[in-house]
Amino acid sequence: MTLGYGVGNWHLYNGRVDLAREVFRRIVSGPQWASFGYLAAEAELKRVTAPPRLPAVKVSAKTPCQVHPESALGTADLWDAAQRTLEGTTRADAATPTLLVREWRRALDFRLGLRFEHSDTTEVRTRQPFEKPAPANLERAGYIQRQGWSIVYYGPDPGLLLSERFLRTHCFRRVEGQGATAGLAGLAFTPLPRTRVADVTGVLWVDPDRRELRSLEYTWLNPPLEANAPAIGGRADFARLPGTGWIVQRWNIRMARPEAGYVRGFDGYTDQGGEVLAVLTPR
Repeated sequence: MTLGYGVGNWHLYNGRVDLAREVFRRIVSGPQWASFGYLAAEAELKRVTAPPRLPAVKVSAKTPCQVHPESALGTADLWDAAQRTLEGTTRADAATPTLLVREWRRALDFRLGLRFEHSDTTEVRTRQPFEKPAPANLERAGYIQRQGWSIVYYGPDPGLLLSERFLRTHCFRRVEGQGATAGLAGLAFTPLPRTRVADVTGVLWVDPDRRELRSLEYTWLNPPLEANAPAIGGRADFARLPGTGWIVQRWNIRMARPEAGYVRGFDGYTDQGGEVLAVLTPR
């Protein structure tokens, strides 16, 4: 469905309104649903259908994502702005920058006070200095998995956020920023209501005036007992490079650290992350 929405939007962009309208009609009246593809197509169909030239379209498809029709277009518009930034961090081209990157691993106490830190600084030529490949079994095994004696946490990086599998398994809605995010528009995402394994929920914070993605904040729903701590979560900040697109400028993921000798307890947190210190001039 999400891919179908993309096809319809491509026709609309190129002036083929009748073809776009037909694609959107098939999406919202078909026997299947998809969270984002459905709501975006529904919004576009409402926009390109102008009565009395065409009869009203009866929506018969069902979706577990509760999005009011009047807010669907605003949600789709926010996704379009966020998508441009996310795609800018994942593209490969000759303008790939050389970055000076610092990565850290910190041990934090229950109040997030620093116990100790180890860090390394390296030079890398990439737009994605912090991206780690996500396994294919996230929907089945969850975003927090036990692997041997370890608990492994997975967060939504740009590549995963853009993927069909993420868009079809999460619902989206618009929220307004407050406090530190005042003035920003948020695209909140949550897993489908039927989800039983650990999954991610969070907000993509967009500058509505510049139509640029500023940051991503997330945490996990349904974590296993050994990972169920109040301050677990992650964040990524995005930055535009002059003339060369976008990068993730800073990221971190905060995980519960199991207490030695206890299966269900935890002893503070492990915070792993990194930041781009500088963009280096080619030698």
